[in-house]
Amino acid sequence: MEPPSPDYNGAEAVLNLQPSSSIPITYHPPFGPHDDLILLELDQKLLRDVLHQRVTVRGQPEEDAVLCTESKTYAIKSVGTSNSVFLIPPSGQFNSLESPICCDENYHDPQSVASVIKIATGNMELVEVAPKLDKLRSLLFENPYISEEDVENGGTGRDGRKEYRTV
Repeated sequence: MEPPSPDYNGAEAVLNLQPSSSIPITYHPPFGPHDDLILLELDQKLLRDVLHQRVTVRGQPEEDAVLCTESKTYAIKSVGTSNSVFLIPPSGQFNSLESPICCDENYHDPQSVASVIKIATGNMELVEVAPKLDKLRSLLFENPYISEEDVENGGTGRDGRKEYRTV
């Protein structure tokens, strides 16, 4: 077994693995469910929007959440997978008192141990959807706009209905 460069540990050790090589893994002391960590599958354009904080997650408690960019809306779906994904923190994420110990007695390079903090069995997937305009429409009807021209015509709108609010 060829270990990766001893200059790397944590996630870097895995990222720098050469083809056909391997590295031992161990459960890191903070290993657990970590419900606050959720994988989100993104394409390159959405990744740029997320990294530059140009997205918003919207929805009421009784609604499905959506992710919105400047020009698109995406439904957020939870997708399970039959393959487990090990989440490995970057090196230096934890102090030396929390450092994992490799349980493989045949492997003696402690710098090249991948420490798993969570096993993810699924991820969140984004599906482009049409925005729901019903809510926007109802908010606009609560405060209808009438132009100055309509006010001059006695406050009736173009459809002949009486309008009571001016902007």
